[in-house]
Amino acid sequence: MSNELIPQNSTTAAIVPYDFDAVASGDDSFLSRLQLYGSKSDAVAESKIAMGHYGIVTDGDITDVGEDVDAIVVDWRAKALQIDGENIIDEHNPKSETYKQIKALSEVKDSGCMHGPEFLLWIPSQNRFVTYFMSSKTARRESRKVLPFLRKAVTLKCKLIVTAKYKWHGPVVIACSTPLDTPDPELLEKIIESFKNPPKSDVEVVPEDESTRVR
Repeated sequence: MSNELIPQNSTTAAIVPYDFDAVASGDDSFLSRLQLYGSKSDAVAESKIAMGHYGIVTDGDITDVGEDVDAIVVDWRAKALQIDGENIIDEHNPKSETYKQIKALSEVKDSGCMHGPEFLLWIPSQNRFVTYFMSSKTARRESRKVLPFLRKAVTLKCKLIVTAKYKWHGPVVIACSTPLDTPDPELLEKIIESFKNPPKSDVEVVPEDESTRVR
C-alpha cells in the first residue's frame, strides 16, 4: 500500500469543501502564496505578522498561520521571478534564456530577481491551495527535503540561523504526524493542470552590465 495521501494516479480520499479562491479565479495564477516572515520583513516591522511565522498572502492581505504549518505537497515546478517596479517577469522554463538571465541576476544585490522550486501545497486548516516559492539560498537547500514528500504530508517549521555576522530565519521541513484531509478530487485535477501549464512569458530580461554584478 502506498502512503501517499494523494496517489499519483488517483485522487480518491477524504473530501473537504472547495477552495473558494481557486474556484473564483479559475486558474492557479490567483492562488494565495505561503511565505515565511523573518525579522527583516516589512510586514513584521509593521506588526502585520509575528516574526518567524508563516503567512498566507492573498491580494496583499496576510493571514498569520503560525510557526508550524501542516500541508500536503501536491506538485512542483521551476520558477524564476524578476520584480522591477511595476513590471513582473515570471518564467518557468529552466532552459529558456529569460530563466537563465534571471537566475544569474539573482546574485546581484537588490536586483529584484530570484529563482528556485515552487511547490503547490494544500493546507487543510485553511481549506485552500497555496504556492510556496523557495527562492532564497537557505530555502533552496531545504527544498531538497520537500521533493520526497510529493503527494504526502509535511510540517513546515521555522528556525533561526545564526552565523558570526548575521541572523535570519529559514524553513525546516519534516514529515507530518497529523492525519490530514485531502481536497475535492475534481478541483484538485483542475489546479494541478493549471499549475503544471502556466502561461509562457513573452517578456525578455535585459542583462545588467557585468560591472554591476556582485563578485
